[in-house]
Amino acid sequence: MLDISVKNEKLYDALLSLTKVTLVIVSDRISTELVVTTENIWEKQNDNSYVKRQIQKPLWVIVLHKAQAEIKAKQEHIDLISILESDETISNQIDTLVGTCMGSFRIEANNITSWPVYEFLSDQGIIPFSISIFNKIYSKIENALYSEEIEYENITPLCGFNSHLPDISLDENISIVKLSEEEVIEILRLGINLGTSMGNTDFVHGLHQYALKIKYNLKKIIGDRDRDTDEIEDNVYFNGTYETSIIDALRIYKEGKLYPITTIRRSKNPLSIGTSFSFETPVKHFMNNKFVLTKEESEEFKDFWAARKQTKLPDKNFLSVGIRRFSQSNERNNIEDRIIDLMIAAESIFLSSGGSFQGELKYRLSHRAAMFIEEDTEKQRYVFGFMQKAYDVRSAIVHGSTPKLPKKIDETEYTLEEFCDDIEKYLRISIKKTMTQVIKSEDKANIIDWKAVIFPEDN
Repeated sequence: MLDISVKNEKLYDALLSLTKVTLVIVSDRISTELVVTTENIWEKQNDNSYVKRQIQKPLWVIVLHKAQAEIKAKQEHIDLISILESDETISNQIDTLVGTCMGSFRIEANNITSWPVYEFLSDQGIIPFSISIFNKIYSKIENALYSEEIEYENITPLCGFNSHLPDISLDENISIVKLSEEEVIEILRLGINLGTSMGNTDFVHGLHQYALKIKYNLKKIIGDRDRDTDEIEDNVYFNGTYETSIIDALRIYKEGKLYPITTIRRSKNPLSIGTSFSFETPVKHFMNNKFVLTKEESEEFKDFWAARKQTKLPDKNFLSVGIRRFSQSNERNNIEDRIIDLMIAAESIFLSSGGSFQGELKYRLSHRAAMFIEEDTEKQRYVFGFMQKAYDVRSAIVHGSTPKLPKKIDETEYTLEEFCDDIEKYLRISIKKTMTQVIKSEDKANIIDWKAVIFPEDN
């Protein structure tokens, strides 16, 4: 029963008929030609752990290979090949390289004739034929053949991230999602550890199951051609531009530790094979202050990300530098390194108009920070003193001496980590306020009117 929209009904009918015939042939050959091998697979144990175990896996490809002569002799196969060869769009892609700037693969008629069959060949045996299963794979095959583009997907698992929502859609192509069981298993199969193995590589628990997912299309290229490396290096989907921007935005939005484990790139074209990942950062066994978004915060972050996109900052802009160093501080294990990154971010923002000597820079940074962050006079006075001490602490760290910490507003003693957290808090406020002004400003180099900040007009 044809219950889907298709471009080529003759192709649909022919592939449907051949699939049914092929499954009968395979079924008849199981007893004499099926070879079974032992393979290690990952299996879900519970919501937070996966275990590797051995299974007996049928090698269906061997049965299909041995049955090729019988399959090709069938009228259903002859009819299908005739339809493929008479279709100008499809015939142009058979027995040649088809791909994108990322790479090409050779499509043969056998790829098309056998692909739906594999949907019914499982580790447990042959699945009874289902028209809904066939229709699902047929739609993918037909779209792959007739489309002028090839769909890709980047998946970036996020260590430390969690949400009360399973899917946070940032736009039609970008989302933060909880990985499905199948996706987790595929990532583990690639050798990428999403959790803690504690020395036993056959067992993983404490999985970080959320990932940034980006979908995009690349122009289909038919035939052989030289690979254009510039086309890859300059593409925002390959150089990590989106991933970095979204992770930066998450870190600016609220406190909490998170970082990308890897970025996996794979084609969504059913006739394509191959998956790649560019790097892998080991999962930290113990992370304090993990990044968690509530349902309300998840909705708020969508608006925050939309605002972040509107800033459209060049890489050399002072706020771009501030955001980059602020975000990098989130990845530091050493508290002193975090403070150095944060104070570089502070200098980028509060000293964006330059300065002359060390003492004047310290005063200017502290004064501007106080007036920019707070409106109440007493709070401004406290921030002024705090940022002066922060400047001194950073200087002591980079010069190898022991930093002297101030007291908190309640006169209790700071720890270095608490002091660092408060620097981060003030920088987060400052970056958010600056981003708001960026959206309104046409001059991206002079976003903040420091004279107006220091000498506000009376209302």
